[in-house]
Amino acid sequence: MPAEAFDGQTEVLVLANADDADPGLVGAALAARGYRLATLHREDERWPEKVTTALIVILGSEWSVYSDAVADAVARERAFVAAAVEAHVPVLGICFGAQMLAAALGGEVLRAEHDEVGWIEVQPEPGAPVEIEPGPWFQFHRDTFTLPPAARLLATSAVGPQAFSYGSALAVQFHPEVTPGIVARWAAADPEPVANAGVTADELVARTDTEQDRVAVAAARLVDLVLA
Repeated sequence: MPAEAFDGQTEVLVLANADDADPGLVGAALAARGYRLATLHREDERWPEKVTTALIVILGSEWSVYSDAVADAVARERAFVAAAVEAHVPVLGICFGAQMLAAALGGEVLRAEHDEVGWIEVQPEPGAPVEIEPGPWFQFHRDTFTLPPAARLLATSAVGPQAFSYGSALAVQFHPEVTPGIVARWAAADPEPVANAGVTADELVARTDTEQDRVAVAAARLVDLVLA
């Protein structure tokens, strides 16, 4: 579901790239709970000085947090996210959004030893909230991160942390929002990691279609967790 342009008065603010701003199942869950969504694009140079929303959702990106090519935009977003957490605004960071939260809260983002692409299970930590399910969840990333100081690790994979909480923030390295259309677009835009994973784009899209009902429920549970 497309979100509106940001007008400074929205209830849920989605941070995203201009060409990849679909909140998918997460957006649908929020809309079903009566929330109005708006989008603020990472490429925009003018951002609000204060965080005035009830919730922030940070979507994934083809960018890397540590890339010099987008350093100014990343610094702007990192400062905004840090201010939101300091103000106790609920924040849900997804993939790049999880990495952005890690960087904003004192962790390090770095290239992973290998890509994670496809439907992959994660390992919830003992005592993690039941909403942090093993999955499988959709993954499409090259980078990973170290856990910020004072953050609570909630799940891992062989590559690194998969979920953590810190104050009002919840970070997940996986993608609870994906729909077949989102996966098809990502696979077409970046076919190399798909090929390296030994699958085809059509196979990923078909698997995503079969997982929709289950993941829609799981994504809604994560939304309720961060709202709580």
